[in-house]
Amino acid sequence: MSGEVALTLAASGHSCADPRHLGFAAGPPMHFPAGWALIEHPVQGAILFDCGYGPDARAAMRRGVRWIYRRAIHACSAPHTDAAQLLHRRGLSRDDVRLLVISHFHPDHIGGLGQFPRARFLAHAQAWRQVAESNWFGLLHAQIWKELLPADFAERLQLLDDDGRRVLDGDLATLGEGWDLLGDGSLHAVALPGHARGQIGLALRTRTGERVVLAADAFWRREQLDRDQPLPWLTQRVAMDDAAAYRETLRRLTRFRDTHPGAWVIPSHCADTLAAWRDRHPQSVLDELPQAASAG
Repeated sequence: MSGEVALTLAASGHSCADPRHLGFAAGPPMHFPAGWALIEHPVQGAILFDCGYGPDARAAMRRGVRWIYRRAIHACSAPHTDAAQLLHRRGLSRDDVRLLVISHFHPDHIGGLGQFPRARFLAHAQAWRQVAESNWFGLLHAQIWKELLPADFAERLQLLDDDGRRVLDGDLATLGEGWDLLGDGSLHAVALPGHARGQIGLALRTRTGERVVLAADAFWRREQLDRDQPLPWLTQRVAMDDAAAYRETLRRLTRFRDTHPGAWVIPSHCADTLAAWRDRHPQSVLDELPQAASAG
């Protein structure tokens, strides 16, 4: 059917955190895969939504404050899980990727950009403005590593701004406004502010007829959709651009889930959600994903 795409999920690297950082009870460290997605469009071909960690992120985490980041969240990334390697197993080369949609500019989402020399990049204008205009301290606080951007990144970048944003209709109306990225209704970018400046997600319908919203870091664990409460103070300080916007985004996604029982709302880092997708679609995962961790 027109407007439908094939969706494959993958993870390139992972991190760990104390469940109390998300407001859950104390327990074993929670596992957070660095998830991304391959979208295969019948006309446009291979499109990526983020790309996880990668070789440039690994190199950065061997030194300075990036080393502290790695130790603090136990970030791990193995070469055999890099996005380009996983795509190769699927029969796709790095040059086959002509569009890479960036949800936001944190290292676990853009660490592999350098693997795709022929891709165009797409991001929200607010997100790029923060990258381009912040001083070193602002970038450090926002967890943005400019060294992960290819030298010609700006020349290959396309920006989403308010001029192209439209009210979504049909079964996407609950999500508010968005952008029809390809002009055929197959991929809609959706603003998901809160965690990071200018964060976006993607709404699509798969070839099997399932409605999917790729929610990036709008939340981290699926249990959070049922917990309308503020995050712990430290998490808000360290991991939030706008805590109030985060809660409103979470409520909007919860309303969407509750009014669309068959739909998938997939955050980038929820091991349980990714495992459920693997169980339902065993051929639509590019690598073994980490085992689900208890939320306590």
